[in-house]
Amino acid sequence: MKPVPTYPETAVELFALRDGVGPILYAPIGQLMARVNEPAAACALAYASDHAALESMTEDERAVVNELAAHGFFDERPLPRGEGAFRPVQVTLFPTNRCNLRCSYCYAFGGEGGASGEPLVEMSPDVARAAIDFVADNARALADEGCEPGCFIVSIHGNGEPFCAFGLMREIVRFGREASERVGVPVVFNTATNGVLSDEQLDFLLRNFDSVNISFDGLPAFQDANRPTAGGGGSFASIDRTMRALQDAGVEFGIRTTVTASMVARMSEIVAFVADNYAATEQIHLEPVWECGRCTTSDDAMPSAQAFTESYLAALDVADARGVKLIYSGARQELVCDAFCKVGGGSFTVTPAGDVTACYEVSYASDPRSQRFFFGRFDEQAGAFVFDRGKLEELGRLNVRNFPYCSDCFCKWHCAGDCAAKVLVGISPEAHAGSVRCEVNRTLTLDQISRKLDWNPPEERGDADGR
Repeated sequence: MKPVPTYPETAVELFALRDGVGPILYAPIGQLMARVNEPAAACALAYASDHAALESMTEDERAVVNELAAHGFFDERPLPRGEGAFRPVQVTLFPTNRCNLRCSYCYAFGGEGGASGEPLVEMSPDVARAAIDFVADNARALADEGCEPGCFIVSIHGNGEPFCAFGLMREIVRFGREASERVGVPVVFNTATNGVLSDEQLDFLLRNFDSVNISFDGLPAFQDANRPTAGGGGSFASIDRTMRALQDAGVEFGIRTTVTASMVARMSEIVAFVADNYAATEQIHLEPVWECGRCTTSDDAMPSAQAFTESYLAALDVADARGVKLIYSGARQELVCDAFCKVGGGSFTVTPAGDVTACYEVSYASDPRSQRFFFGRFDEQAGAFVFDRGKLEELGRLNVRNFPYCSDCFCKWHCAGDCAAKVLVGISPEAHAGSVRCEVNRTLTLDQISRKLDWNPPEERGDADGR
């Protein structure tokens, strides 16, 4: 096991990458990149590690170093730092673990109470109101201190389908609007849903949410096979109706597709179908299934890294041609950070039972991972949340600074060590040893760098329409 690296406040970080064209010099903190030849890459790396190397360089090598220095490749820059004190202005509420679907790969065994069959419950309105008031008050306090958050955010998600607690959903929106009026800070409502809704629920969705994310497996056959109703029927007709209603109402939405080994070769078809049928789609999120939850009891399997990356890159070309944004969670070259998500200090997610978890994927007390990710709960007698500050400190270590495995990887300030709930199961941060996703993350991030280097503005392209 590598020793845990010690990171300074500022540093020069430079990598020599290689794609199908040739060497690329890449400074991830400054997000600087340049195509060079092999000798230029060698002398740049030598200078970055020891400026005294300049003395033994040829005139041409010094010219290369000087040119790169003029563009900031050797500048010291502050390294990313995570969240500060725990003062969240966003809450994610899980209204219920009941669900009207039985997705074959559901990470939470939605509708069945998790792997241990915990009771199917609905969040108490008192819990929801207290959670919303907590983030609203934080937003007001930060505004008073001159740290204007601009809004507070109420996200409604679930280890089940949130609209299966429709009465509570309506209460949550009411609580949010009342809190907004009380503190004088706007509220933003987001939700993720499977899209299988009644007329009344659909109307409520259209009227009340600023951002909507739909779980949809991209092609009718995949949707019906992977995401059947609790009664065993298909769900495509229902979700198609919801997405067309969102589109007709002018509501932009995102689509999240879980990709299994049996689907991976058809990712381009998925993107084309979505783009051609649902023009209001803001982005398509393609994510390889992780073998956990109900996936461990079904025939679903994670695609190989090579199969996923090859198919994703082909799908990306389809998305680009149709003007649709395509994303995968581990490839995000545009972000510079030290943690994959807010699990290390800023995440405030409340389960139906009133527990506070730092991770969406860990939502049951019976999940062994809850020992790490649960850090508080609603105290009924006090009518408020209580937090374990020691747990919060431990969660603060779940960042790439404490992952020796990642220390020499050019992706480390982008994927930031990847999802802690996936790669740190039963181990310490120091024992992080990567996963199959590391190959996917590196390949797709390198492709993002290559595409930026090779992009030409429309006026410099050969054909009239800029393609």
